[in-house]
Amino acid sequence: MFERALFTPNRLFCPGPTPVPKEVIQASTETSIYHRSDEFYKVFRRCTDRLAPIFGTRTSPVILTASGSGAMEAVLVSLTDVDDEVVVVNGGKFGERWEKLAKTYQCRTEVVSVPWGQAPTSDMILAAVRRQKNTRAIFIQANETSTGAYYNIEKLAGEIRQHYKGLLCVDAISSLIAHPMQMDAWQIDAVVSGSQKGFGLPPGLAFAALSDRAWGQLSNRPRFYFDLEKERKGQADGRSAWTPAASLIFALDAALHILHEAGIDKVLKHHADLAKAARAATTAMGLELFAVTAPSNTLTAITVPSGVDGQRLLKRLRHRFGMFFAGGQDELKGKIVRFSHLGFVSRFDLLDGIAALEFALKEEGFHLDVGNGVKAAMQSLVS
Repeated sequence: MFERALFTPNRLFCPGPTPVPKEVIQASTETSIYHRSDEFYKVFRRCTDRLAPIFGTRTSPVILTASGSGAMEAVLVSLTDVDDEVVVVNGGKFGERWEKLAKTYQCRTEVVSVPWGQAPTSDMILAAVRRQKNTRAIFIQANETSTGAYYNIEKLAGEIRQHYKGLLCVDAISSLIAHPMQMDAWQIDAVVSGSQKGFGLPPGLAFAALSDRAWGQLSNRPRFYFDLEKERKGQADGRSAWTPAASLIFALDAALHILHEAGIDKVLKHHADLAKAARAATTAMGLELFAVTAPSNTLTAITVPSGVDGQRLLKRLRHRFGMFFAGGQDELKGKIVRFSHLGFVSRFDLLDGIAALEFALKEEGFHLDVGNGVKAAMQSLVS
């Protein structure tokens, strides 16, 4: 208890929510600006303007008071009608979410099943398109957070667009900030994300960016809260259709200021550097990466070694060291540890997380030379 009391407060190494910087926390306490005032509208509009280059688009993303799943639902409902043919890529829990949404809203759904921890190929996706008569939309992840696998959207979109001219929709909830997104250049029609990932905010905001082509092909489904067209018209002037999560808008404004001041390219490189270091540490500790062929810059999925109880390891990290790592879901429960380095995570945070993982593994009976992981990460970061 004494040793635990000496530690800093709980540290987040899970892929959402991610750490929130003090400047963002301070901004979120703003209470003197009414959300139906010109002053607030300016802040809201500044946020949509600053979001656009992160998505890689000239159009203004829509901000919703919801989780990322709300943006996924809004996009699917807005761009499909009942009985429309769609293709869904399912390589984990979040690809599974696209599938469930499509079937819930009565789309004719062709599923591309991808082994967990691997990435799809364009041939797999185009084969599914050909199995249908008229595929209206493809729904895919950029980053499958449940497995730590990154799907190379630039490459996939380029290859898919040579043969398919329908709508292409991407869940980039956990990939924005860690991986590049050039929505317009890559001919993507919809991209969604959420506040509690790379943006370093608490949960509660979702973002949806649509191409001009997608805005011109909205469905005939009835919509109420998630009416993207209504939101688009109002948010052009900074007015949300419904009561916004005002404190999160102020927090978003502060976070976007930090990101743009640093420079998006530098932020992307920072994430790539941390991911490379985390992978080097994993190997040096004698552990195996789970997503070997498609590793993500968002998080590193590590296979729990034989003889170690994965659930107990997570509890030890949390209760003994104050470090919140994520575990596997469904068939991967107890089999992987997901070590996130997304958002406002410094190289020193990363080293702390690696050190805690080394200590915890040692205490769980896994044979390793403590310090090898930290050393490998440090060498990677200075190379």
